[in-house]
Amino acid sequence: MSKTFWLYSHNLTNTGAPLVLAAIARELAAEGWRQHLRLLSWGGLHDRRHSQLQHELAAEGIAVDVFDAEQMPPKPQPGDRVLLNSLALPEAVVQQALAWKAQGCLDRLDWYAHEGDPWVWLPDPAWPERLRQGLDQGMLQIRVPSRRTREIYATWLDWSGPALAVQWPRLLLPEQQLSHCPPSDDLLRLQLTGMAGCGQKGHLWVLRWIEAALAEQPQGTSGLRDLQLVFIGLESGPYAAFTRELCRRGKALLGEKFSWHAHGSREQALAAMAQADLAVSCSLSETFSLVAAEAMALGKPLLRNRTGGWHEQLRPGITGFDLGEPGPELCHQQVELLQRLRDPERTPTAELLAMGSRAQKQAQDFEQVKYRSWLCGEMAL
Repeated sequence: MSKTFWLYSHNLTNTGAPLVLAAIARELAAEGWRQHLRLLSWGGLHDRRHSQLQHELAAEGIAVDVFDAEQMPPKPQPGDRVLLNSLALPEAVVQQALAWKAQGCLDRLDWYAHEGDPWVWLPDPAWPERLRQGLDQGMLQIRVPSRRTREIYATWLDWSGPALAVQWPRLLLPEQQLSHCPPSDDLLRLQLTGMAGCGQKGHLWVLRWIEAALAEQPQGTSGLRDLQLVFIGLESGPYAAFTRELCRRGKALLGEKFSWHAHGSREQALAAMAQADLAVSCSLSETFSLVAAEAMALGKPLLRNRTGGWHEQLRPGITGFDLGEPGPELCHQQVELLQRLRDPERTPTAELLAMGSRAQKQAQDFEQVKYRSWLCGEMAL
């Protein structure tokens, strides 16, 4: 076992990559590394204000330090390891880690790249060559969350090999039982979970999709399920103008059959997700989509487009339905799919239940992920 295993995070919010790193730290701690772990975050003032996750980890005996963006990490000792978690780390920190590995100061250097657009985070054209050299020479391993994301990185790097591989994020669900409401022949309940941001999660697309379907066959059409929609995890407060516009449009379109939940705890989000019949994943870009995997684990079929994680999660007609390639435009096939789902003769309630059961079974693969097989194994060359 090396002297210190350094885990580098760009921040410690209760979202995405930081939660994955927390899960990695906890798994390594359980494997006997607890006294050897040191987690460094460059979240600065933000981390100091929003400190829930770092306090939780510290209470579990995992050493955590918060740095400002311009601070450099402590120099490692021979035999130490470093895991870079995310491309959003300060570029100087990444360069320093690579230099230390080249100088023999590190036993091992790994990078978990959660982002699907590496050229945005590393815009200098020298980066692909620099990383190719590290991969070629066995100095670096890169892991990405899905097959589609690996294809993106292989193209960007012009490199392929075992050192650039897929590592699914582990799906961790709370132990408490959540109440579920079974699907029916009268109502089709859709949910989309995620912050609205600048529109990248597809909230407006879903509203336009439903609007197009209702223009053909309105709510209350005999023999069809009415549509209900809930947005889960939206921003709130004085600066959440886009959220307010989404909610205004949703209410105008669906009336009382539209609702939303503000961004809160994960337990609250999961409880709301459990009340839907299907989960919609229609982002412009994803690298895996943990919320889609969570919905599967809750027994919900997916309505999913082909962003990262699509290969691993969606078996069309088995665990959900294919919305096609990501993009802002609607197509006839997407609207026809929604109309088919509204028709209990064409999509019986029993079929939705069976599909949800298969999705739940498939999600067990994500719950059984072990990070140690990557981080505690031999370097791939």
